[in-house]
Amino acid sequence: MTTSEPSPRQARQALRWVIRCSAGPLPDRQQRALQRWLQADPRHALAWRRQQAFWDGLDAAGPEVLAALPALTSDRQGLRPIAPRRRLSWWWASVAAVVLAVPALPGVALWARSDLRSGDAPRVVQLEDGSTIVLDARTALAVAFDGDQRQLRLLRGQAWFRVAHEARPFRVEAGGGLVRDIGTAFSVSLQDAVVTAQVSEGVVDVHPGDGSLQRLHAGQARAFRDGRWLQPVSSLASDAVAPWRRGEVAIDDLSAAQAIERLARYRAAPVWVLGTKAEQIRVSGLFHLRQPDPAISAVAAQAGLRVQRLPGGALVVW
Repeated sequence: MTTSEPSPRQARQALRWVIRCSAGPLPDRQQRALQRWLQADPRHALAWRRQQAFWDGLDAAGPEVLAALPALTSDRQGLRPIAPRRRLSWWWASVAAVVLAVPALPGVALWARSDLRSGDAPRVVQLEDGSTIVLDARTALAVAFDGDQRQLRLLRGQAWFRVAHEARPFRVEAGGGLVRDIGTAFSVSLQDAVVTAQVSEGVVDVHPGDGSLQRLHAGQARAFRDGRWLQPVSSLASDAVAPWRRGEVAIDDLSAAQAIERLARYRAAPVWVLGTKAEQIRVSGLFHLRQPDPAISAVAAQAGLRVQRLPGGALVVW
């Protein structure tokens, strides 16, 4: 007689047992409960064997990776969870069960507040005043135009603006600060609560929120966080502003975890980085956003990390 496939619920139960066992020997009472569960249905034992084979690969990476597994439910990188398909394999059912265990409510609320959004690729938008915005992947903007002003709020990600000249001021709020156009093309990014303004043409005024002001000219950039400047004004080539508009991602001395997070925004399925090793190793490079998977693999190779692809396209890096 052929054993039928485990249900998503049974796969989820098996996943929980495997994770418990991976943390060390079970107490006698839990060990007896596990044996009763395994014997209650042939599908339980099948689900257990399959889950065990999968997690053995992660177990080789060490206890700190297993300790990081709860982060798989947190939407930590701002990426959407994968939606389960109608016919789930046992493997995909269990992964989907973990991913969907905690709804990404903050992300839903953020997208609900935004007027302009992008998916896993940059998007060009023409505003009603004739201004052009290029949104990087995973970017959200709120827009409020009236008869007196043109106000935008960067909620997440980064955007490049070419502003149409008219009497109403053009302002971009981000991270509690403000970037005001003086007649220019510029970019604003919001990454890990750090706001960076870069100017490719003209002039902007940057207010970090503490009452101070920095005027930036073409080829200049400055960053702030929580109302405080992080560094002096820096210089860059005008064509280095928002390189993602040309399909490039420049990584300059970031941790491997940060680099992978930036590259992951250009793929539909999520990427999870487990353990602390990726936080400790610095990487640099210029990558093509149209090929995010080879770029992620290249960063992982630089940092001595492993990459495992899950059903549905998700990646686990450790």
